[in-house]
Amino acid sequence: MNNNLCIVSDFDGTITERDGLYTFIQMYAVGDWEKIEQEWAEGKINSKECLIEEFKLIPNLSEQLIDEFVKILKIDEYFIEFYNRIKHNNIDFYIVSDGIDYFIDRILYKYGLENIKIVSNHGEFVNGKFVITFPNDNTECKNNAGTCKCKILENLRNKYSKICYIGDGVSDYCVADKADVLFAKSRLAKYAKEHNIEYIPYKNFSSITNHYSSCGSIA
Repeated sequence: MNNNLCIVSDFDGTITERDGLYTFIQMYAVGDWEKIEQEWAEGKINSKECLIEEFKLIPNLSEQLIDEFVKILKIDEYFIEFYNRIKHNNIDFYIVSDGIDYFIDRILYKYGLENIKIVSNHGEFVNGKFVITFPNDNTECKNNAGTCKCKILENLRNKYSKICYIGDGVSDYCVADKADVLFAKSRLAKYAKEHNIEYIPYKNFSSITNHYSSCGSIA
């Protein structure tokens, strides 16, 4: 086991081709979900409140509905190759997401990806109702996120001397300057550039594999 290095990745919009939860809300919510999304973007509500309020707008939410949605969601076409290579080299890999494990587990299972370490918000059906809880929040989290990514990376620092982080969006801003190597695209790349944070731009996981020397022996 290479305990000197771990690779941490966001999920929605990073491993998946598009933001899964955003797409799910967009497809199935009935009501002014965009107002809730805007309030989150403006910092008027936190991600926990945003998730809970948006899911309230989905009528007839069921396991079957989520299963049907998972069928249409695709992951980065190069992710499996990337993951198999780092696994072959005994490099620890974590998915750290402010999304929901119920979705993440099913998407990965669809592609035959099992036993990946996942740190995220939790969702489950209880008496027919979808309940979201936040086992990885942190009262000291500056963003009051459902999953405090800064705290997760802080904990990983106790185990690894080098952390590579892969992300794309707003939930990744707070950890952008806390990784030893940052791979960024979309809004995260824009944020890193504006805040003079060194990063490696990427288009997909093939791009990241091509930069393996930055993280160690991935390829």
